[in-house]
Amino acid sequence: MVLLLRIRRLRAEKERAVVQAHEEFARDVHDLVGHWLWLASIKSELAYRRAAGDARLRGDLGEALQAVRHAAHAVRNVSTIHRQVSLQGESTRAQTLLAGLGADCSVRVDATGLPREVSATLGAVVREGVTNMMRHSTVRTCVIELDARGGPLRLTVTNDGAPGRNPRPASGDGLGNLRDRVARVGGTVRVITGEDGWFTLIAEVPQKFSE
Repeated sequence: MVLLLRIRRLRAEKERAVVQAHEEFARDVHDLVGHWLWLASIKSELAYRRAAGDARLRGDLGEALQAVRHAAHAVRNVSTIHRQVSLQGESTRAQTLLAGLGADCSVRVDATGLPREVSATLGAVVREGVTNMMRHSTVRTCVIELDARGGPLRLTVTNDGAPGRNPRPASGDGLGNLRDRVARVGGTVRVITGEDGWFTLIAEVPQKFSE
C-alpha cells in the first residue's frame, strides 16, 4: 500500500512537472522570440515609411511587415495554448491528482466571470499549494475554496498532514514567485501552519481587475 501511494505520488509530481515545463517553454518563446519579432516589426514599419518613393521596394517591405505581424500573432497563439491555466481547471486537476493519492479533496470554487488573468493567477496558487502538499505532507484531506462574498476574492488551499509547526519550504522559489505573480493583479499571499498539522495557503485579490 505504501509503495503504491509512493508510485502515485511520483506519477502526479511528474505530470505537474511536465505541465510546468510546457508553461516555462511557452513563456520563454513569448518573451524571447516575441521581443525580436516586435523589434523586426518596428524596423520594417520605419523602412516601409521611408520607401515612399520606390513602389517596388515599398511592396516588398509591406509583405515583409505583414509576415512579421503574422509570425508575432502565431507566437502569441502558441504561447496562450501552452499557458491555459485557470482556477476551475487547476482545482479540478488537483482533485483528480489527490484522489489518485488516496486523499479527499473538496473543491468549493465558482470561477464564473473571473477575468482571465485573475483566474490564471489563482489557478497558479492552487497548483503551487497542491505541489507543496504532495511533496511535504502526508495529505489525507484538502479543501480548495473561493470566497467572493464582498471585499477581495479570497482563495484558500488547506490540507492536513503538514510536518510540525515550522513553515514548510515552497518548491524552489515557488512561494516567492507566487507572491510576485499575485501582486501583479493587486493581491497578496500568506501561509498559516497550525499546531494540529493543518496548512493553509491564502491568496486575496481585488474583486475588480482590469486586464
